[in-house]
Amino acid sequence: MADHLATQERNPRSAVSRTILAAVVGLFPLLNGILVITIDLLKPYEMHLPGWVFLGLNGALVAATVLAAWVTRVLAMPGVNEWLRKYRILRWFTPED
Repeated sequence: MADHLATQERNPRSAVSRTILAAVVGLFPLLNGILVITIDLLKPYEMHLPGWVFLGLNGALVAATVLAAWVTRVLAMPGVNEWLRKYRILRWFTPED
């Protein structure tokens, strides 16, 4: 049976690591760049974002990254992929063999 497993099913740790890397590289710089621009746009109006905004939004990104990693891990389980393959409408969620 191991010969018929997709790469994600054989190496779920690698699939999860790649998801975490993609989220960190893509989301954190984007969010913090937007926050810096927002701060600059608010300066003429003498408005300031409190420091907790950075912490709170980055904490939300950490939570989203953990959730994405967990979903990736669940989707890498052979039993889950067999279930997804069983239903035609869900087949596009399965890894390519």
